[in-house]
Amino acid sequence: MDKTLNDLGTDYVDLYLIHWPVPGKHVEAYKTLEKLQKEGKIRNIGTSNYAVEDYKELLDGGITLKPTVNQIEINPFLYRKNTIDYFGGEGVVLQSYRSLRDGKAMDHPTLAKIGAAHSISPAQVLGRWCIQHGFIYMPKSVKKERMVENGEVFDFVLSADEMEELDNLTTPDAFSTFKTLYQKCVNRDTTKDGSTEGVKMDITVD
Repeated sequence: MDKTLNDLGTDYVDLYLIHWPVPGKHVEAYKTLEKLQKEGKIRNIGTSNYAVEDYKELLDGGITLKPTVNQIEINPFLYRKNTIDYFGGEGVVLQSYRSLRDGKAMDHPTLAKIGAAHSISPAQVLGRWCIQHGFIYMPKSVKKERMVENGEVFDFVLSADEMEELDNLTTPDAFSTFKTLYQKCVNRDTTKDGSTEGVKMDITVD
């Protein structure tokens, strides 16, 4: 944290996130951030890639402040509604990464159809979907023209039918792929010696 502040040339940051809920370590890391917040170096603490189960570990671990933000992948192709509703009920704001799905869905017929109806691009359809759901929308691009395009999502509104159609693009395979990636990155289903025998993997995927 001190190195970050020195590199930025500032006395504090508005928001500092824990990138991954590393088993056995993330609760301790969060409590360290709480101390730094009391010192005035952090205004808000956030999490990233936290499932409901990881969040509950924080609460059970004795933290004093709930995270302000949980940053997770959110787009119509990975719409984890139960997880999103849970964090919303806890007052935790959802910040979307991969809002544009890394550009891998721009030729999807549903995006093309809705985009044509509003004379907008598929990327703008995805961005507007995030906005209308109330997620913090943070598109990523290195090209100026796309940065401008991605920001132009406030002068049109998607209809209720269009939103519902986009909401239903997530497939069972998408949930399965997410769970596999989560298990690979977080490994909450293994013991200290790497064994999975007798260990139950609990994770809210949808």
